[in-house]
Amino acid sequence: MYSFFINITIMKKIIFFTIVMFSLSIIRAEKYALIIAIGEYNQSLTGWYPISAGNDVPLIEKALNELGFEKQNIMYLRDDQATKEGIENALNSLYSKVGAGDHIVIHYSGHGHQIFDDNQDEIDGLDEALVSFDAPMKMKDGYDGSKHFRDDELGEWITKFRLKLGPNGHVLLFLDSCHSGTGTRGSAKVRGGAPPLVPENWSPQAKKDDKVGFGMGNPSSRGANTNQMAKFVVFSGASANELNYETYDDEENAVGSLSYCIYKSFSQMKEGDTYRQVFARIMAEMATKAPFQNPAIEGDIDFAVFGGDYEIQTEYFNLTSVKSDSIVEINAGRLAGINPGTIVAFAEPGTAKITEGVLLLNTGKVISSTNFTSMVVLENKMKFKNTQSAWVFVQARTFTDQKVKVAIDPKMDPEIKESLKEEISKSSFAEVNNENPEITLNYSKTRGAQTISVNNSIYNQELHKISNTDSKKLNSDVISTLNNYAQGKIIKDLDYYNERYDVVMELIPVKAKINDDGSFDILEYLDPNSVLVHDIPVFSPGVMALIKVTNYGTKKSYFNIIDIQPDGFINPVIPTVHDIDGREYVLEAGESAVLKNTLVMFGPPYGNEIFKLIATDKPFNLSATILQHGNSTRGDASNIFESALQVGKTGTNTRGASTVSSKNNDDRICTFEYTFKIQE
Repeated sequence: MYSFFINITIMKKIIFFTIVMFSLSIIRAEKYALIIAIGEYNQSLTGWYPISAGNDVPLIEKALNELGFEKQNIMYLRDDQATKEGIENALNSLYSKVGAGDHIVIHYSGHGHQIFDDNQDEIDGLDEALVSFDAPMKMKDGYDGSKHFRDDELGEWITKFRLKLGPNGHVLLFLDSCHSGTGTRGSAKVRGGAPPLVPENWSPQAKKDDKVGFGMGNPSSRGANTNQMAKFVVFSGASANELNYETYDDEENAVGSLSYCIYKSFSQMKEGDTYRQVFARIMAEMATKAPFQNPAIEGDIDFAVFGGDYEIQTEYFNLTSVKSDSIVEINAGRLAGINPGTIVAFAEPGTAKITEGVLLLNTGKVISSTNFTSMVVLENKMKFKNTQSAWVFVQARTFTDQKVKVAIDPKMDPEIKESLKEEISKSSFAEVNNENPEITLNYSKTRGAQTISVNNSIYNQELHKISNTDSKKLNSDVISTLNNYAQGKIIKDLDYYNERYDVVMELIPVKAKINDDGSFDILEYLDPNSVLVHDIPVFSPGVMALIKVTNYGTKKSYFNIIDIQPDGFINPVIPTVHDIDGREYVLEAGESAVLKNTLVMFGPPYGNEIFKLIATDKPFNLSATILQHGNSTRGDASNIFESALQVGKTGTNTRGASTVSSKNNDDRICTFEYTFKIQE
């Protein structure tokens, strides 16, 4: 299967986004901004209590000035000006001013609220919304939600701006408000916190087994060709399920926590910094100013701020706990290839990659690992201020001696052969071994280009063919291919069962129309039995499918789905690398969802294919780890799903072709395999 997934999934807060490379040609860009600040809510009229949003304006204004925004290009909408109609008029006015290649910032300070979903696009039946000046806190008879500014509406506006600004434009959105929550803690003001606004005796309109999963709005309205759209980044003051607290600035004025940290972080920005690097400083500031919430960033985050440069970010991990001045815990374990003995380096947040000249804060050695966390002993004692004080990079991994045996064609060009042998000898997932090899590398040369065919020796099947005139690049691609093949073996053998996190999946056949702009429309749902042949789902090119997931467990479960092709190669299905931490892929106990923002299409290679679902109790995202295999510019090229997952071949077969059981009985993980066939 060439594993083509159209995934326009957007986390609940807003947004369709995808990271794209674009022309480096620089054009003169104008910069425009709209600052919306609603603090003086009329509590007797709407029920919303006043907050300190007005104090955010000077902070954002100063940050914009330092970013080159001219005073006449900054629009303001304050308090009673910011009714629903007022916000729409301001966006229309901004839209009329901007042109191709321009950069815009939209900032919102005010209350946030969850409100009943009006188009069945939310898995929980609730839209996130900005609370305009005239929006009520409590449900009134006949209220249709029209005074709230829903995430769907904001998403449509963002798409309009991105299309008008084009590929050289940038759209930056700041949301300093709550997105959900049902109460407050302590005396700090919360920007939101009211119970969801729903009608009496309300329940989600979508059927329990047919909810639209993990997206915002109608996919077809957001699916424009992103190569022709402006870059887009959103900074949110709190995660979708958190409250957003106010804090105090340097003069003890009450301000929004995100607004304050934006001001501090952008003022420290260096030329060429990416949005991710600026956000790292925001996280560090928030850890002190608002320790009970986690800000979020989404979108094209590895582009330079208002620039055309794209910085490839090496995979990194975060601290989750500072145990002492000698021991810390990080948020990566065996599933990310972090095992006892692995050497890690600690660098400043925002470090793109570890290169010569980069200042290291410390190094350490992993002493124990679970599937998702590891304990690290520091080489030099130091007390990290908080969990946002450093990013963690892998310097050297440890693995077992179970490697893929590789035979090299004796007719291969001697120079390439020796170079390839040297590269394979350095790897932790393959070895040159002519005795019963699993993989054979065949060699040919035509018209100056050198070709290496990667073949499965056991089944005499060609897995991949690599051609290049550059010997170094040729060898790099071979190593990458071997790595991905080894990853697939490990993932395929991974088998856990835990009744608390028992999430399963299936493919629902559909007819769909792919639009010119890259979006799609579902035309018809087909009978699932129509694709069954001897109880095995069989798909042919031209057939399409949606993914349905169901949590039969007793606990809330987060999940990833990985595609293992018939040729052994693997691809992330969901989350994607743009979903950051995967927090949107979650099901409550007993919950089902059809992921209507991800369309699966089928093609060669033909044969039996597996979708592997991994579920656990915390959000995670394996896509970057899978996609970065073998790419020297993205960090360590070692196999990140090696047998050193610290698991043993014990127990009885519960799912799949083999059994792998955790040595740690406390691991909160469950796996499921959905096997289907692709035929020509």
